[in-house]
Amino acid sequence: MRIPDLIPISCEPDYHTDTIGTHAGGLFFGGVCRGWPVAAYEEVGEWPWRDEHDEPMPGPWFAILHLFDHDGRHLSSEIGPFADGAEADQALQRMLACLQDVEYGDIAVRLFRVDAHDCVFGLIDETDRAEDGDGYVEYYPNQIGFYEPWDGSYDT
Repeated sequence: MRIPDLIPISCEPDYHTDTIGTHAGGLFFGGVCRGWPVAAYEEVGEWPWRDEHDEPMPGPWFAILHLFDHDGRHLSSEIGPFADGAEADQALQRMLACLQDVEYGDIAVRLFRVDAHDCVFGLIDETDRAEDGDGYVEYYPNQIGFYEPWDGSYDT
């Protein structure tokens, strides 16, 4: 099955998609997560962040707020790196507080990609990586997978 133009995303309280919904200007997808340096890996072929055993490790924590129009087209992203998850969570709450008429709930957005802080952020077609060849979309850097039946459910 081909990937739909709009990818439905279910709002799940206390889980990966608990800060998505609508606001006066359109749709939003917020979150806090560790970043994996995918952009840097694609460019130089190795992970820039390594632990004391030279093993790849995630980069900094990020507070992320993607904004979309009412038709699910990506408008902008605010992405800030932080030393720890608590700082990133506080930053996300400040970002969300700037939105007017916020209602948490399901959304549907189009594919998009933002490269920032040596990481890839966005909802990206990864069909070529799917074992069965069916349509597959992944939300980065959280590594949340969306696929048929395209009902908003996802795998982590």
